[in-house]
Amino acid sequence: MATQKILTVTLEFEMGDRKIYGPRIKAAYDAAVPAAIEAAKAELLEGSVSTVRSRMTFDYRWTEATAEYAEMDGEWDEDEDEADQS
Repeated sequence: MATQKILTVTLEFEMGDRKIYGPRIKAAYDAAVPAAIEAAKAELLEGSVSTVRSRMTFDYRWTEATAEYAEMDGEWDEDEDEADQS
């Protein structure tokens, strides 16, 4: 039996110092989630996504305190993954 996997994608929008009220924040979320889902589904194997969950959080933190990480250039061998499932 294949092990279920979870792909987590985090989007962070760094905001300026202007006041942005709830309805605009909600509208941005409502636009970003379906766009991200469609983009991910276009790249994944057909039928491989069974459930999508999303949540919106809003917090304040100093952008200077946010760590940036180097991108990992990993390659996935789909043939190897499919062999694991059989």
